[in-house]
This record gives sequence, structure tokens and C-alpha cells, in this order.
Amino acid sequence: MLRNIQLENFKASRDVDIRLAPLTVLAGLNSTGKSTLLQAIGLLRQSYDLNGKTTGLSLSGTLVHLGQFGDVLSESAVGDTVAIAIDENGKPNRWIFRGHREANQLSFDELPPDPPDFVTSPYFQYLQADRLVPQTLYPQAPQRDRDLGFLGAHGEYTVDFLSQTAKQNVSKKRTFPRTGFGISDDLWDKIAPTDALLDQVAGWLQQLSPGARLSTTTVNGTDEVLLQFSYIGKYREAGSNAYRPTNVGFGLTYSLPIVVSCLAAPNGALLLMENPEAHLHPRGQTALGELIARSVSDGVQVIVETHSDHLLNGLRLAVKAKRLVPADVVMHFFSRPTETGDVFVQSPAILENGRLSNWPVGFFDQWDKDIEALLE
Repeated sequence: MLRNIQLENFKASRDVDIRLAPLTVLAGLNSTGKSTLLQAIGLLRQSYDLNGKTTGLSLSGTLVHLGQFGDVLSESAVGDTVAIAIDENGKPNRWIFRGHREANQLSFDELPPDPPDFVTSPYFQYLQADRLVPQTLYPQAPQRDRDLGFLGAHGEYTVDFLSQTAKQNVSKKRTFPRTGFGISDDLWDKIAPTDALLDQVAGWLQQLSPGARLSTTTVNGTDEVLLQFSYIGKYREAGSNAYRPTNVGFGLTYSLPIVVSCLAAPNGALLLMENPEAHLHPRGQTALGELIARSVSDGVQVIVETHSDHLLNGLRLAVKAKRLVPADVVMHFFSRPTETGDVFVQSPAILENGRLSNWPVGFFDQWDKDIEALLE
């Protein structure tokens, strides 16, 4: 598990040092350094092969495209080197690199003698904000990515992954709740009758679009997979019409990589997520918070960047319900004062009752500010 990360002269993060936990929540205004933290981990991951070998830092790869060294060196950097330090299970690891401003492959001045697990472990996902969108067909994953269960940085292999692992059982800790929907047991038995992955995905999708089910079909003679949705209800049996993703809500398809990664990740996996709540109704955002919490309580480490107070509330409710202990959650609020341009991080603690120790100005407080203005 990753326990700490420190960035020096890396983009806007001239000197940032934050604690990581089984669940780390990154919040703050746009362009304040949240994604930079995830990108640092992704850069190191894509710069090693699965045998732990590296020829230097690759600024462009399968996970991250950051351009050239001049794009990642802080404007206010002292010197011409960038450093990333990550503590994994109490073992410090440090990388220092430099290069020509136009270079996208950089040499290391310093790197750990042995590669840490997170750069070689097959149990890794980095799901970026520009994810899967509704379309008729989706690509099959290359065999190496299939073997690793990699969904793609944009979730582009999620449908293929589902076609390969539809019958894989989901851990009991992560199965969807069957209460609070007004759905009868008979309908539940049609929508999501088993603990298999495809059924459990359908179960969690009820928080977004009641009655929705999905199916995947490999298209013979091509390298593509067909995704379809159908709706089940009292008067619509399992044989109801199949719909293209382009003809149902955008959020159903967009959220699939997040739901699938949380349900399928094995114990010890590391998941990086950008804005999992985008394009979802508030109820769905809160449900994603609960799903993430259940995955964390089942041995998965998650670092999530979010702008959603609803997702945050889903996590807080999970702590109050004792599905998560407060020590397993850290929250960091990023800001970037105009005067200095440097990233500043505040870290309110979550309490056993789900409340926070303090609310930094700008930390999910816009609702209160708007209501106060309306009531003036």
C-alpha cells in the first residue's frame, strides 16, 4: 500500500508532501494539483516494465501524456531537477530526473535500487476523466492487457473485460444493496440474480437507472465487442428490447469503468480515479461513494479525485455505518493562491460519526454559500 507521496518541482507542485491511506480523497478547484498527484504515480508506472526494468522516465505512454520536460518542471523551480518520493509499506522510494526542455524521455539521477510493487503489480487501474462514452462497438483489449485485467486509461477495454469475466464472482463485501429502491424480490431476481460480475454491475446500475441491465457480445470476425442495455420491469421481461448505449443515458456508459473496477479489483489492487461522479444524478454519485468504500474495506487501495459533495457524503455515510474506519480515510483539499502560484494542501479529518474535523474555505461549501445568498 502507498502511504505517502512527495513532489518537488513537478508541475504546480513545487513542494507537496501528503499522506496516503487505503482511501485518499483529493478535492479542490480546477488546476490546483490534484491530477498532478495521480499523474506522478502513472508516470512511474508506465516507465517500468512488468519485470521491473526501466530506461528512464517516459512522459508519454499508455497512462499519461505530459509532453516535454519543460511542461513538467515547475515555473518557480530552484534548479533543473524534479523529484518524486513515494513510501510503500514503510519503504521509501525516490526518483530524481532531469533532461532537455524538449525531451520526453528523461534520465534518472536517482532511483530506488529495487522497483516498488506498485510499478510492476498487475493489480492496477488508472481511470482518467475522459472515459468511455456511448457508442455501438468497443475495442477488444490486446492480449497483454487482457491478461492483466487492465481496463485502459480511458476505460476503453471495460466492455471487452466484461465479456471475458461476466461470470466471475464478486466479493460479498461489494455486492449491491437490495433495499431502498422499491424493487420487488421477483424483479431483483430478473435484474441481478447472482453474485457474478455482470449481474452485480446491473445491481449497482439501479442507483443510476432503475431496471437497467447490460449485455456484451464479441462480434465474430472483428476486434470489437457490442454493448447493449435493456430494461426490466413488471411488464417487461428479460426479453425486452435491447438498446444501443447512444440511446440510453450518457452516465450509464461513462460510469461503467468505475463500477467494474471497484467490483473486480482483487485484494491489494491500487485504483486511481478522476471524477468518478461525472454525468451522474446525485443519488448515483452517493452510491459510487458507497461502492468505493466497500471496495476499500475489502482490501483495495483507492485514490480518488472528486468535485462531488454527494460522493463525499457517500463515503462519510460508510464511515458512520462502520463499513470504513476513520483511520482508513484521508482527505486533502488543494488550493493554489494567486500570490504564489504554489499548491497548498489542507487535510480535514473524518470522525467516527461521519462528520469532519473542520471545513476549509472552498471545501464543498458552495451549497451553504448559495443558500445564504438566496436568503439575504
